[in-house]
Amino acid sequence: MAALNTLGTTGRVLLVDDSPIALEAIGSRLMESGLDVVMTTSPRESLGLATEGPQPFDLLILDVMMPEMNGHELTRRLRSHARTSNTPILLLTSLDSTDDRVNGLVAGADDFFTKTAPDAEMLARVRSFISLGKMRAQLQAQHEAMARVMREPDAPTPPQARVEIIHHMPVVSERLARALRGTPVGGEFQLTQRAPSQRLGSSDADLLVVSYAVALEGEQPLLKRFGFDEEAPAMLVVDETESTSRRVMAFDAGADDYLTLQTPMAELAARLASALRRQRRQRQLRTSRDRAMLVAVTDPLTGLYNRAYFHEALGVEFRRAQRYKHPMTLVLLDLDHFKQVNDNLGHTAGDQALREVSLRLRQTARSTDVVARHGGEEFAMILPETDLEHGLIAAERFRAAVDGATVHGARGGSRALTISAGVGCYPAHATSMSELIELTDAALYSAKRQGRNRVCPVTVGTAEPAQAPAPVANSTSSVLERLRRLVAEDVEGPLTATRTAARMLHEASAPGDALHILTTQLRTSSDEVRQELMRVMDDLSRSILDAGRAGAPREHK
Repeated sequence: MAALNTLGTTGRVLLVDDSPIALEAIGSRLMESGLDVVMTTSPRESLGLATEGPQPFDLLILDVMMPEMNGHELTRRLRSHARTSNTPILLLTSLDSTDDRVNGLVAGADDFFTKTAPDAEMLARVRSFISLGKMRAQLQAQHEAMARVMREPDAPTPPQARVEIIHHMPVVSERLARALRGTPVGGEFQLTQRAPSQRLGSSDADLLVVSYAVALEGEQPLLKRFGFDEEAPAMLVVDETESTSRRVMAFDAGADDYLTLQTPMAELAARLASALRRQRRQRQLRTSRDRAMLVAVTDPLTGLYNRAYFHEALGVEFRRAQRYKHPMTLVLLDLDHFKQVNDNLGHTAGDQALREVSLRLRQTARSTDVVARHGGEEFAMILPETDLEHGLIAAERFRAAVDGATVHGARGGSRALTISAGVGCYPAHATSMSELIELTDAALYSAKRQGRNRVCPVTVGTAEPAQAPAPVANSTSSVLERLRRLVAEDVEGPLTATRTAARMLHEASAPGDALHILTTQLRTSSDEVRQELMRVMDDLSRSILDAGRAGAPREHK
């Protein structure tokens, strides 16, 4: 048993409860607030409505205690389906039980409320999660649009027009089919004749030719589902006799044309051909629009979002997190030793490395995550509704996905790829977007400084990123060996490596002669860097020797 509200809507809700009394009580409260509510007492029916229905829902409200299938199991099944994997789910219970809450959240629910909750509280939660559902759906649509264009770069027009006829009179269906076969649009038709009793969940047809009763009458009229949806098929309504009032109702509901059984065959064929041309043209325009939008916001080399879109999306997500008091995580990632890839294997290999990293990040990210190329070899990711703990888990997953990838040079040689990542979270680390970016960037630098191929979070309560404890040097020679590797490998920033080496020696209290040995032995990339190294090391050497001559530390007053 499914019932549909006919009021104007601000969101679509599926309500599932095995108790008809509870279903009516809660459903009426939701519908009075202007929501479009589909109600059912059957969990199995709800599964079909949610995953195969003509339109997606913005929110699913499920009772926990149901004999046919409990709410936890229903939640798990919904989460495993692509269409409902991101739809917000609220669990409804008559008990305020911790176990219920834990089991529900583990199953994948977003929240729960009791059946005795005050109307104001219930409606506030419902409105909040409907907004969340629409946001998730928008992000999902953006990602699907990107995937569609990436998968089919030319987006060719299908060679065949796809038409479905739905009429309760077989003789009328056959007459309409004859008219279609004589339509001079070009190409052949894939023609499907369907009885009204056959449920039409969704359609990939270009044109639906339906009786007035199917289009506008009954519990689930097709025009209510498809009328003003730009992605829906064109719809021609065929009435038995001419009626001005019914014609107006059909056009008001979104019909593309209105015909009667008295329409001459030639006119019928012409109207069908015209409707098909309009629909196919509209689809071509939508494809062109999607492509233009994607070109404007994507990086041409990797197919990821570009820097401009990333900062726009970060601003939107940050404001949404502030408004709804949800956490969000920012991850900045950098491809390690990228300059060495370019210098040793060639720029073609460098491009290949960037594409490979991009592919692995995109495959590992959730559908609602935003993955962007931030510039050069740096990438950025926005993880909505993700706290620090889960953000670190995700960042480690991204790091592991890249670790082990290999890029090959055109003339031989290869190099394994790794990435370093910094992780920052709102509100744990920052109260403004600029602060979050700055701290996360510092955490990324910390990951690079600590040896690369690792994830570093921002330290809570300070601008300094978290760092691993500095390794203890057992001898001057071990310190020197570590520093030789540091400067020799850090082709991306030898000056940075030089200064880092100086700090490490200072912390290890290496003697002045060791500094001189290091100066002569380290291989650097240019005279400029060598001179900078010698200057820094000489200054540090004098500082250490002066400190040694001073003897015991002074007593502080």
